Amino acid sequence: MESLPAGRGLEIATAIALGIVSVVTALGVLQASVWNSDAGRFATDSADARDQSISVAVVAQLKQRADLGAMYEAERLARLQDEALAAGDELEVLELDSDISGALATVYVDGASELFAEWRSAGFPADGNPAASADYLVQNQGEADALTLASQRLGDLGKQLAGRAAIFGQASLVHALALFLFGVAGINRLRTTRYITLAMGGSVFLFGLLLMSTAY
Repeated sequence: MESLPAGRGLEIATAIALGIVSVVTALGVLQASVWNSDAGRFATDSADARDQSISVAVVAQLKQRADLGAMYEAERLARLQDEALAAGDELEVLELDSDISGALATVYVDGASELFAEWRSAGFPADGNPAASADYLVQNQGEADALTLASQRLGDLGKQLAGRAAIFGQASLVHALALFLFGVAGINRLRTTRYITLAMGGSVFLFGLLLMSTAY
């Protein structure tokens, strides 16, 4: 024998369930849209930072090569100056001093003259060229490294947000199924069938909420 039609209270519960699922679904779609937008912006910023880092890195390498050459040229001139000084040729010493200053003037790193003087006072050790020191690398390549790191970080953030948006998109599909089940329950006039359909819709809705929670 068929069950009796559901009462007014069951119809109200069905309407409330439909409203709640509809609101949650709409908010989920909105949040996914925001995350997708942010992910796209982060991806663009990441690409821009990557392109800038490449340009800056190339310029930094060219500067380092130029600075290495200038320092080694200044070293060669300094050794000649020492020989002229030992020979008592003051005019040659002055000319070479001017040449050394000119060579160091082309160095991009700050405080080139002071760094060269320290290298010279140490006897020009093979591993002491200021243009190959750790401090020089930080000063010359720091911007390129910072841009590379920023590009990686922005790329990671974009991927995270895109992943969250994808999860919310899947949850929206699940909630659409819950809406369908609640809609079926709303038009079904048999109490037993409505209870079963409502229970199925509630289970599907809770599964969608659980799926959304995994995005955080």
